[in-house]
Amino acid sequence: MLDLTESGAEDFFIGCCRFDGDQGHPLALAYVVVLVCQQGSAELEVNFQPYKVMENDFLVLAEDSIAWFRHRSDDFACRCYLLNRAIAAEVAAALPNSLFAFLNRSPLLRANRQFQAFLQAWENQASIIQEDGADYRRPMLVNHFQNLFLWLCASVDLQSVTRNDFSRPEALCWRFWELIAVHCRQQREVAFYADLLHVTPYYLAQLSRKYFNDAPKTLIDRQVVLEIKKQLAQPRKAVRRIAEELNFADASYLGKYFKRHTGLGLSQYRRG
Repeated sequence: MLDLTESGAEDFFIGCCRFDGDQGHPLALAYVVVLVCQQGSAELEVNFQPYKVMENDFLVLAEDSIAWFRHRSDDFACRCYLLNRAIAAEVAAALPNSLFAFLNRSPLLRANRQFQAFLQAWENQASIIQEDGADYRRPMLVNHFQNLFLWLCASVDLQSVTRNDFSRPEALCWRFWELIAVHCRQQREVAFYADLLHVTPYYLAQLSRKYFNDAPKTLIDRQVVLEIKKQLAQPRKAVRRIAEELNFADASYLGKYFKRHTGLGLSQYRRG
């Protein structure tokens, strides 16, 4: 499978995959992988749970998923949508946390007739955006993937995965993720979140790396950067006001923080 971490690779990839040489070996995955089975069937394991994939099935995998094919039919083929960390974070910003918990427990979805019709239209539009989107391709794809996952939210019972389904460490991680969404506009220090969770920063770091494959500070900063980008999307909003609302000492510190994490100045991002 294409490695989006390679130097020069785009933030996303759309194409067809047959997984001819991947049977019996763990798959090397992008940060987020969406597979839609076009034809044939396959048996695979995801995080040590067996799944049977058939035509029109919809599979969502993450970078830290342990996935491998046990068997695949000769005609097995999938449409593949790969997202790297940066664009996946932008997509996730508009999605409910309960969706991530649901997909963690239920990565394979069997589409009903209504979902199949939506998925076919969505894939056709994705192809058009990929081929003809030009300068606006990236933001269009972010919105397009958000629409896909929001449709999914409306189509499944997100509450079927409850907190009782998680171990205590897993529940702590999901609670941490929820707290980031609530407090990241004002709080950027790991110790603040660890205190709310009644754990040490060191223990929170261990859990975060195990379940999210990232340090707590990385997750917090990523959400803060997304908040800054949302504010910068309002052209009339002064940088000084953004700094005040996001609890930065001043506009200069905000600019340095943003450039450290994105490589872009605030004005440069707004112009782009």
